[in-house]
Amino acid sequence: MNTRKSSRLLVGLALIALLLSGCGPSAPPETRAGEWEATTDFGEFTFTVDPNGTTITSIEYSFQSCSDAIISGSITFSGTIDLQEGLPIENGKFTLEVGGVTSMEFDGKFSRDGTRASGSWTAGACSGKWTSTR
Repeated sequence: MNTRKSSRLLVGLALIALLLSGCGPSAPPETRAGEWEATTDFGEFTFTVDPNGTTITSIEYSFQSCSDAIISGSITFSGTIDLQEGLPIENGKFTLEVGGVTSMEFDGKFSRDGTRASGSWTAGACSGKWTSTR
């Protein structure tokens, strides 16, 4: 009987340890500071994180219309989105929606160690996933 209780206890502790192993401390936000370059099938963009690692201050982008667009591949769109107030990074995640002639949406998430970022980017009829590593 005691052997059974001990076995259950050990299995329970092993499961708790396994679940908690992914819950270690995150790298300090400052590790995200600086420029991040990302590429998708239809273009590329660079976003800048402030020195504190808590906000995105600008996004430079360049892309061509994708095959799903009315005009495919013949027009290049480029520009800079200057985020005066800064786009907050909350719990390692951010989202930006931009209206206008060509609407865009940037979604992203930083890795726990602050060395990778990934997400999705939609520009007009084009969309794709992106990854950036430093």
